Amino acid sequence: MCNFFRRGSRGLCLFLSTLGLSLLPGCKSTDVTPVVLRVMTYNIHHAEGLDGKVDLERIANIIRQSNADIVALQEVDKNTQRTGGIDMPAELADLTGMNVVFGANLDNYQGGQYGTAILSRFPIESHENHRLKKVRKGEQRGVLMAVLKVTQGQLLFTCTHLDHTQDQAERLFSETQFTDIFAGHASLPTVFCGDFNDTPDSELHRRLSEKWIDAWGLAGKGNGYTMSSGKPTRRIDYIWLSDKKNFKVRWLDVPQTEASDHLPLVAEIRFTPAPRPMSAPEIALLIIVMTLLSAIPIGIGITIFKASRRSKRQT
Repeated sequence: MCNFFRRGSRGLCLFLSTLGLSLLPGCKSTDVTPVVLRVMTYNIHHAEGLDGKVDLERIANIIRQSNADIVALQEVDKNTQRTGGIDMPAELADLTGMNVVFGANLDNYQGGQYGTAILSRFPIESHENHRLKKVRKGEQRGVLMAVLKVTQGQLLFTCTHLDHTQDQAERLFSETQFTDIFAGHASLPTVFCGDFNDTPDSELHRRLSEKWIDAWGLAGKGNGYTMSSGKPTRRIDYIWLSDKKNFKVRWLDVPQTEASDHLPLVAEIRFTPAPRPMSAPEIALLIIVMTLLSAIPIGIGITIFKASRRSKRQT
């Protein structure tokens, strides 16, 4: 009987150990497969081109031609009068076959909303829009964040559109808020895209470079000018990366188009995702399994001790 119990306990122990080990990769994975991403940032100027026409299909066609996997969009209208009441985020998602989230920075704007959007071929696990505090009266700005499920792991993809006025004070004040905004996702590799409305020789760029990596500086060729699209003279649209460990930039490109007053910026990046954290039910199950595993040796010891005492009494 004792031998049978020991054999059964070993089998149970093996089963529980296997179950516990199967849960661990969700907590810490050392074998996450890299993936090649196409990332785009594009200020679409509510889909109004240099010809004065609002043409959302033209914007969607540029996105499709780029083969972008994730897109950060600025100046996006939702149900506004000037663009015929179109729900631009939903329409672009339909035209490109991508998932979408929208961050409204202006409500009740021409009967609708105005802000930024993120398109993604990957599942969007969560998203949030942080409206930035302001130094003075002016257009409300924000930072739209989306946690994406990329293969076995996660990526934080973010989009912003900073103040456009000549005075840099508003943009610099916005930058002081970024640390707190990103603190909740500090463990995730992050791509920070958008129209920052400042050039590489600015104080804003200097401050951002202390914490972020300008992708153009790693693999860009030429001046990278994105504004304005007819005759570009400034680089104000950026793709910033949180580190070099998770991101390897292959190339960047500025496709030529007059579909907006900005040109899009596209980057191809080899990305190693962050391991997906364990969910609450997985953590609870792992605790139960490890508790049972720790109890098995004690149970075996007690059983052997009792069996030994019975054997001595019988002899």
